[in-house]
Amino acid sequence: MKNIQSSTTTTITKFTVAINQVNNKRALLPHVLYKKMEGYTLKSVIPFQKFIVSKPALQRINILKNAFLNDELIIKSVVKKLNTNELLIAVEVTKNIQDSSEVICNAVFGIELKGKQFEKAS
Repeated sequence: MKNIQSSTTTTITKFTVAINQVNNKRALLPHVLYKKMEGYTLKSVIPFQKFIVSKPALQRINILKNAFLNDELIIKSVVKKLNTNELLIAVEVTKNIQDSSEVICNAVFGIELKGKQFEKAS
């Protein structure tokens, strides 16, 4: 498996936790957080769209803290691995608290690529 690129390109987006995304304790529902991360991952791999074979598959997730109603969350992604067969995207969700940021969740998504076609286009 030939390693094509090791990229540190980071992309960022934000969203605010809304009333329809929380439980009765005003905490963000885990499936909403997952869907936001998955959707963001799909948007961040648009440059590779013609080489993608599969939807993002969750390989690892760590939910570290709760997010609550009206929290503004920041989603960042970094390409961790890119070769002819797969693309690994690391996603981190944070929220700003005063002058620092607190990690809410991090995950890794894997995406299968069309091997030989990707190699020819590089």
